[in-house]
Amino acid sequence: MTRSFELNTTISNLRDLKASDLSPYDAIYLGNITCRLYEANLLEHLDDLREAIAAVKVQGKRAYVTSYAAPRNDFLPKLRKALAVAVEAGADAVEVHNLGVLKIVHETHPGLPVHIGGLANVYTDAGAEVLKRFGAMRITPNYELSLEEIGQIQRQVGLPMELLVHGKMPLGISDHCFLLDYEEAWGVKCPDLCQQDLFLKQGDWAMKSIGKGVLSGRDVCMLEHLPQLVAEGRDCFRIEAVSESPAYRLEVGRVYREALKQAVAGMNGMEEGWWNTLRNHARVGLCNGFYFGGSGMEYLGARRWAEASGPGRPGTDLLQLSQVKGVIR
Repeated sequence: MTRSFELNTTISNLRDLKASDLSPYDAIYLGNITCRLYEANLLEHLDDLREAIAAVKVQGKRAYVTSYAAPRNDFLPKLRKALAVAVEAGADAVEVHNLGVLKIVHETHPGLPVHIGGLANVYTDAGAEVLKRFGAMRITPNYELSLEEIGQIQRQVGLPMELLVHGKMPLGISDHCFLLDYEEAWGVKCPDLCQQDLFLKQGDWAMKSIGKGVLSGRDVCMLEHLPQLVAEGRDCFRIEAVSESPAYRLEVGRVYREALKQAVAGMNGMEEGWWNTLRNHARVGLCNGFYFGGSGMEYLGARRWAEASGPGRPGTDLLQLSQVKGVIR
């Protein structure tokens, strides 16, 4: 019997959903976890959320609804409504990053499966056990953990661990959007500001800003390591494309879909065309995140891809760090 796996991604609004070919994916996370003002955020536009869930499910995909990574009290009434819509529309799970939101889901929608998101900061099996008691069925461990540490948590707790295998790694979230300070100077207003490719760069170091959220500048790339992940029993994989184009979502997704199929079949070949696609979409370069205990910016692989892990091409708008000193809080 062929082993199954899930490949999923994230989409913030109905416009991006309609523009995206979802064929490489098994499931879609719907909504933007960083900002209520993100353009037509599905968590705020509930009629759009209903339509999005229906559109995903009619394609035979699983529809997951996200929730805010750092909610405040005034978020909760709208969030409760979004959860009710998710249940009514037949969402397959909700992703939470916050203990209070987990408690709300547990008490008001006990039948709704819960996934724990990467910004919930799950570092230990003790923390994962607590989340499991509140109904968590899947966990994205903190992005700073190594594969070895993630494996230890999974063995102890017995829950699936969802892994980011490609895309920009979420690093943090702020209540303040420093991009708003540049509306007048750039002539670009919210919510269009965070739709730009904006990288904070100093030397080889870079991060991408999406307003209140900060992502790695380099794309985490685990393509060469998929056979290892599959051999270890991993079966939940995410391509983080929340800030990317529909072309990125489709083309990178196709690479990983084919590579995972081959890995599950016991084939370990790497095709040159896959690397060309990933390099073309990596604006700053590739890395392995913290999976191998490195700094988060290094790329380790069975083959040498110096051009993939080097500085690469900058984004369309590149801010030197000196321009924003005193602005980031």
